[in-house]
Amino acid sequence: MEKELRSTILFNAYKKELFTTNNGYKSMQKKLRSNWKIQSLKDEITSEKLIGVKLWITAGPREKFTAAEFEVLKKYLDSGGSILVMLGEGGESRFDTNINFLLEEYGIMVNNDAVVRNVYYKYFHPKEALVSDGVLNREISRAAGKVVPGIIDEESSGNNAQALTFVYPFGATLSVMKPAVAVLSTGSVCFPLNRPILAFYHSKVQPFLDIPLWEAEAGGSLEAKNSRPA
Repeated sequence: MEKELRSTILFNAYKKELFTTNNGYKSMQKKLRSNWKIQSLKDEITSEKLIGVKLWITAGPREKFTAAEFEVLKKYLDSGGSILVMLGEGGESRFDTNINFLLEEYGIMVNNDAVVRNVYYKYFHPKEALVSDGVLNREISRAAGKVVPGIIDEESSGNNAQALTFVYPFGATLSVMKPAVAVLSTGSVCFPLNRPILAFYHSKVQPFLDIPLWEAEAGGSLEAKNSRPA
């Protein structure tokens, strides 16, 4: 019943997003189209535009949102919608946006910094940060099929952290506090050390997700149909 009511994934393109359905997410939307209706929003965000939307995505907004748009997004989230926010290195100051105004209400803030790998390995650019021990929540590794076999959950924090290796290119860190939960970090090799880079907020109705901007398609994809760890 829920999927019939909310069957659309909506990519915002009204704030000069760095990545849209036609720029950076072509491969992702092809995969999603088998189960979801994919749309692009090029007008002001209103409640009417979010009817039937399961997931609203903004990937690198480069303009400021209005107070009215933030209110619409908060009501949408409270009514059972999901939100995915992505930003890149330099945070708000570089992108000239004000998305933290919304995120801070849920315990998340994108910092105005950049993640750098101190030691060269596989990738030539230091900001193409390969993270090998950044998993903070074991369900991330499990969802990716990378859980270390034979490990007891309560005693495996170190092993879980190393179960999944990922590239975090040209990204920023997050400041995370309750009620949000950090699930990925920069680990012990990339600088700043052990700083959150992926966080969730889960309301009583539906999840909310925030991450700094992954390099689309080159940096890996996210399963958009379920933005909450199992």
